[in-house]
Amino acid sequence: MVMVLMGILATVALPRFNFSGFDEVGFRDKVRATLEFARKSAVAQRRIVCVALAGNNLTLTIDNVTPETLGAGACPRQLTLPAADAACGGPTNAVCAPNGVTLTSPPSPALLTFDALGRPNALGQPSAGAVYNVAGGTVNQAITVEAETGYVR
Repeated sequence: MVMVLMGILATVALPRFNFSGFDEVGFRDKVRATLEFARKSAVAQRRIVCVALAGNNLTLTIDNVTPETLGAGACPRQLTLPAADAACGGPTNAVCAPNGVTLTSPPSPALLTFDALGRPNALGQPSAGAVYNVAGGTVNQAITVEAETGYVR
């Protein structure tokens, strides 16, 4: 009797579960949290934080000097994330897309910086926002960094 019930459940219930888009949504949330961490770190440490998009990953670096110092904005140091991304296989300052998921930023820049007030700077335009797209399979989701405030949504 138990086997019959399990067979019925397997044929009726399992097809109703939709697992597509799970990786995409999870990675979108991870990218969003990383961008929020970058903005908050810039404010907390009163330094410029750089977010670089290369391939399918985001890398965070931070400046050594305060923004008003000559040479600020180079971002030579790694900004370590609270938890390392296992998909990257080593770097503690990057998040990497899982297989089958892509991260793009058209027409936004490959480099986004947050100043000490948490304002974004994209394409050399102070207080310019950015858009990142996470896609894979049938899922395509956007992450927006608001101009002026740096709020990530």
